[in-house]
This record gives sequence, C-alpha cells and structure tokens, in this order.
Amino acid sequence: MIGIRTKLILLMGILVVVIGILCCAFFLNHTKRQQEEALKKFGTSLVMLLAQDNEVAYALRSAQEAFLDAAINRLRDLDREEEIGYLRISDNQKVMVEEKTPKINVNMEEIPTRKTLHKQDAATSHSRWARGGILSESPDFSPLTELYCDKIKTRSGEVFCDFFAPVFEKKTFSEEEFAAQILGEYGVNAEEARSVLGFVQMGLSHHKLNERTRKIIWQSIVPMGLGIVFGGMCMMFFLTTYLVSPLRYMANITLDIARGDLTRTVDIRSRDEIGRLSVNFNEMTRSLKTSHDEKEKIMAQLRDHIKDLYNTNKELKETQERLVRSEKLAAVGKLASGVGHELRNPLGAVKNALFLLKKNVSAAHVQSESQKVNTLMEIIEKETDRGIKIVNDLLGFSRTAKPTVSPANVRTIIESSLSRIKIPGKIKKFVHTEEPLPPILVDVTQIEQVFMNLIQNACDAMPMGGSLTIRAQKEGSSVLSTTFTDTGCGIPDNVKHMIFDPLFTTKSNGLGLGLAVSHSIIQRHEGRIELESQEGKGTTFTVKLPIATT
Repeated sequence: MIGIRTKLILLMGILVVVIGILCCAFFLNHTKRQQEEALKKFGTSLVMLLAQDNEVAYALRSAQEAFLDAAINRLRDLDREEEIGYLRISDNQKVMVEEKTPKINVNMEEIPTRKTLHKQDAATSHSRWARGGILSESPDFSPLTELYCDKIKTRSGEVFCDFFAPVFEKKTFSEEEFAAQILGEYGVNAEEARSVLGFVQMGLSHHKLNERTRKIIWQSIVPMGLGIVFGGMCMMFFLTTYLVSPLRYMANITLDIARGDLTRTVDIRSRDEIGRLSVNFNEMTRSLKTSHDEKEKIMAQLRDHIKDLYNTNKELKETQERLVRSEKLAAVGKLASGVGHELRNPLGAVKNALFLLKKNVSAAHVQSESQKVNTLMEIIEKETDRGIKIVNDLLGFSRTAKPTVSPANVRTIIESSLSRIKIPGKIKKFVHTEEPLPPILVDVTQIEQVFMNLIQNACDAMPMGGSLTIRAQKEGSSVLSTTFTDTGCGIPDNVKHMIFDPLFTTKSNGLGLGLAVSHSIIQRHEGRIELESQEGKGTTFTVKLPIATT
C-alpha cells in the first residue's frame, strides 16, 4: 500500500516539474519573441537610416560608389554587436556595393537580389512599412512601400532577417501633397511624388540573437526553473512536516489503540485543523477508555457472578449428590443392619457346629473318606468366614457414629496396613513419606481399614504385576495427603462417578462395599477421598485428612 506521504511527494513532484516546464517554456518563448522584435526594430532602423541618407541618394544618383563609404561606416558604428551579416546597395541597373561579415559563413549568391518592389520568391514573411511604422501585412506591394522584411535560411544553416528598402529621389512637395502625406491620405500619385534611385538590402544574423537567448536561458530561465524546483521542495517539506507527519503519527497511535492500548494520546500542539483534530481524537480516546473500563468492570462483575453461580451450582450438585448418597446409604445401611444381624447369628452357629464336628468326628469312622471330608470342611469353613466378613462389612457400613479420633502417625498406619495385606511378589511397592510428618486426628482402626481396601483394590487391578506407590506429604498447613498409585488397568470414564456407590463393583467376585465403606469413613473424619484414573495406564486414590493441631 502506497502511503499518503509517498503519494503527496509524487503529486507535488509532478506538479512542480510541470509548472517549471510550462513557466520556462513560456518565458523562453516570450524572450525569443522579444529578441526577434528587437532585432527587427534594430534592422528596420538601420536600413531606413541608410535608405534615407542623403549621401546614399547622391551616390546612387551620380553612380559614384565612393560616396557610400561614409554612410556604410556610420552604419557599422551603430552595429556595436556586429549583427549585420551582409549589406547590398544597388541602383536600378546593377549592384554597387556588396559586403559580408567575415565571421559569417554564407555565400552571397544564396541571398536573392531585389531589383523591384514586387513580391520576391524567396520571401517567407513580409511587412509594409511607412513613416509611422507597420501599416499592414500583405503579399502585394506598390510604389508606396518603403520596407520589405524577410526571414532567410541558407544552406549552411545560417538564419538572417533580410531587410529591403528603396532609396527615393527626394522632391519638394506642395502644401496639399504634404498635408495628404501627413494625414495618411494616399490618394496622391506616389510615382509623381518621388522616384526610386536604388535599393538597400541588409541582413542581420541570428547568431547574436541565439547567443543572447542562450545567455538569458542560463542567467534567467535556468535559475527560475531551479527556484521553482526549490520552492516545490520547500512546499513538499512543509506539507510533509506539518500535515503528513502528524497524520502518520496519529495513524500509528490509532493502531496502538486498536491493539487495546487506550492510554495513548496524540501530542500535537497547533492551532489549525490538525490541532483540533488531535484534541477531538484525545477526547474520543478518553471516552473509549472510560467505556472500556466500565465494560471491563461490568465483565469482571459478571465473571464474579458466574463464578459464584458456578460454585453455588457445584455446591448444590455436591449437596444433592451427598443427599442422594445419604439416602442410598441410609437405605442400604438399614437393610444391611437388619440383614447383618439376621445372618450373623446363623453363621456363628454354623461355624461353632463345624468346629465341634471337626473335633468329635473319629478318625476311624471316616478313615477311608478322610481326605474328602477334610476338603468339604475346609470349603464350609472358608465360605463361612467369607459370609461373616460380608456381614461385618454390612454392619460396619451401617454404623453412623462418629469415629473416636486421636493423634496418629500416618507412616505407622501405612506400614500396619501393608503388613495385613498379602501382596503378590510380582507387584513392587514403594513408600515415600516426608520427614517429619505431623500427626493426624483419626480413628486408627477405621483408617487402617480404608488403606487396606485401597491397597487390596490396587493389587486386584494388577493381576499381571506392576508397581504400587504410596506417598504421604503435607499439603498446606492443615491437610495431610496420602496417595495410592498403581499401574493397573484403570477405571473407565463412564463408571468413575459410580465408583463410591454401595453395591457397585467392577470385579467379578466383589460385593461393592469396600470403596463405599472407605468413602463413608473418610467423610466421618471430615476428610476427602479423590480419584484420578486413566484407562489402561493406572489409578490414583488420594486421601486427605486433617492435621492434629497443637
């Protein structure tokens, strides 16, 4: 994109060049016309002076060439710049004097000889002269004509103003004829008034005229053109400094404002339209900044309101989830409490009966089937213990009493939980704890149950082996965070929200109470349990518990 500065410079440059050329051409043409007119006037004066000289008339009348020298010398004295290129004086019969300036390279044979006052073939321009000056321009001549002017160009390239005038025999006029001549009434027969003695022909060279023209060009026209160019440059500098530069400055500030910087202002101190424009621009910028600040303030308030609404919605959602979970837990707990109590006594009786049966059965009576009986008894005992564990979990889940808390060391709880779980050899375990760790306010038995459930779930998620990393660290000034990270199969995204629901499990032989019980225990301890899992890469459970205050 062409800038306004470049456009203005190009336009002003073209305008200055055109104006300079036109001015120089006009002045040159006017100068040439003036010089040509001056040359014609000078030639007219010289040829008329020579034609009216008494000695010239006497020489022509007496046919004596010697009488022409004095007149020719007087004419030469008047030609101070040596503009006379040739001179020819002739009577009605022959040429008496024919001279040319040595400096002029011209063959006099090329100059036509005029013997009459009629139109000559060599004439290119002519005028009819009288005593009062030029009367008319006409190709026709009469004996009244006193001057004939031509412009002649020779083969050598020389240009002459050719002046031709007759020399009249002077006679005495009557008073009537004199009055008619003075008043310009040419009704009198001119041939009767005067007779032609001969002719004077003179050529003025254009050499000096060209020299004067060149001198004027270098002394006047060229300085005038340079002055016009210099003036145009000054005008361009003025316009670019006082008009274009402020506009470019304002354009750059406009770009900064468009990028968001509303603190920019235009510092142009002038009392013209640009100064008023800068003042209006600054007022507009201040108005935009005020509007922008108000908009940002409103947007900030809207963001705060949206954030509050989001937090409120989140809290409402969490509250709703807690209420739904509480209702579910209450229903399941009530059911579990009733079922647990109903099943616990029969299972206890079965276990006691099995113990007495194993003790009282004689080896002799079942010797042949001792292996089969022992296998069946072991199955009964194992399934009875599993049933008792399920009943205990149901009863534990149904408990709603607050835990009995006391300060405890989390590393001790972790080590105790690990010692009570049989971890397969193909699973590597890593325990990292900060030292020293502050004590936590917990019910140690319940927290051990939570840690055991999480460790057991991690081992179940890595049937082909992997690594289990347990890390305990202080988080802030009031929370201790314990993470259990495995490299197992992970939990699908579509079931993450149900992982802490009672009776929900992804295991083929699970009951779905472990994580529900753990979540309930951590809530009763005023803590949080969080889940991060990526299917196929592993799972991380984070347990956050309050630190014991001193």
